[in-house]
Amino acid sequence: MRQMKSETWLGRVRITRRSRRRKDGAAGTTKPATVGVLAFEVGRYMSKVAQLWHALSDDRIGRLREEVLRLEGVRKLVSDDEGFLLALALAEMTDVLGSLARSVACLAWRCSDPVLRRFDAEFANLVQNGDDPFGFEYAGRKMERKVKKMEKFVAMGANLYQELELQAELQQGLRRMLANPDACRPQDSITCFRNKVVRHRQQLKHLRETSLWVRTFDYVVRLLARSLFSIIGRIRLVFGFRKFNMTPLLLNRAAEASPEANPKGSNSTVNMNLSSAMIDPRSQPQNAPASTLGAAALALHYANVIVLIEKLATSAHLMDADVRDDLYSMLTTSIKAALRARLKPYGKNLAPPAHNPALAAEWTAAVRGMLERLAPLAHNMIRWHSERSFEQQSSVPSSGILLLQTLYFADQRKAEDAITELLVGLNCLWRYRLIY
Repeated sequence: MRQMKSETWLGRVRITRRSRRRKDGAAGTTKPATVGVLAFEVGRYMSKVAQLWHALSDDRIGRLREEVLRLEGVRKLVSDDEGFLLALALAEMTDVLGSLARSVACLAWRCSDPVLRRFDAEFANLVQNGDDPFGFEYAGRKMERKVKKMEKFVAMGANLYQELELQAELQQGLRRMLANPDACRPQDSITCFRNKVVRHRQQLKHLRETSLWVRTFDYVVRLLARSLFSIIGRIRLVFGFRKFNMTPLLLNRAAEASPEANPKGSNSTVNMNLSSAMIDPRSQPQNAPASTLGAAALALHYANVIVLIEKLATSAHLMDADVRDDLYSMLTTSIKAALRARLKPYGKNLAPPAHNPALAAEWTAAVRGMLERLAPLAHNMIRWHSERSFEQQSSVPSSGILLLQTLYFADQRKAEDAITELLVGLNCLWRYRLIY
């Protein structure tokens, strides 16, 4: 039955395009609009589609379950409830999917095919009811081939962008030479440079003709739309539910997670409906629970603090007074207060501590253990932020780090307690002039 629906929809699309071509030929109307300079924006969409599809591969999902969800830092600072952690991962994926759907819906209005112009309605129908009456979802391994095609377009787009920048530089150089020809020695250098500009312009034309630049909106929207439907099908398979408006068990468990309701460590309520997460334009990855570092806008800042502590703990020669003052200036008021209270017993005795190998070994092991829990989340936070900032300017694939693997969803109180304890350990290492 599903195959018949798919064939019916594809047949309708072919008939629609064929009849429109006849009408266009008879009436002399213009051809469907091409993407043109929007090729770079479309390339970013395709890059994100490919990344999301790879994130749902068997290997990546297996790694999520077996490694990421078992990270000690995640289980200590975020939650030890696997259902809650899976809910966070799923919510982040649906945020990306929703953002892509809104972008494709904007492109769809430029299509000449009426079926494609209805993408937003069909996507909403799939999200709310689980229906795909027109068979948008790619079958079998066809999606893998489409992902490879999109990745090829992304690579060609990056090459085209670089060559366009080079062409602009060449033309600017030629204008300078023409404005001051007497400075050019020998005189035929202008002719040679002009020929170079012409040759490069021809190469640029070839790049455009093989890139998204000359593709129609119908082509790119069809490819993106069907890919998004296929991703939803993959999510259904991976997370084990049939309709997106159904609240799966893992989200029920996430909704119950709070410091009061869940003594096992889940730190907040996640009121996340999958339908609204993908349709509501206000739905963003920054919608973190109120008790987390993400909600307090402290995740990246604390990541930088932890990385600096790690650097000082492993390089005792860097721990001079100026560096310690810089580190102290980075601390928030709450951590400073907690740190003063913890260090108060040490302040009563300003003399260097007596040599105590056992105590030194104890603090060395303690600092090492704390950094093994905190440092991976801190480095992931910095890397995640850097990649998202760079994505605004390029289509370079990201490493696939989820916010779940960072400090973003870490409970603020637990994180600040851990950083305070780490600073106490760092103080002891400095007093003993130790490195671990």
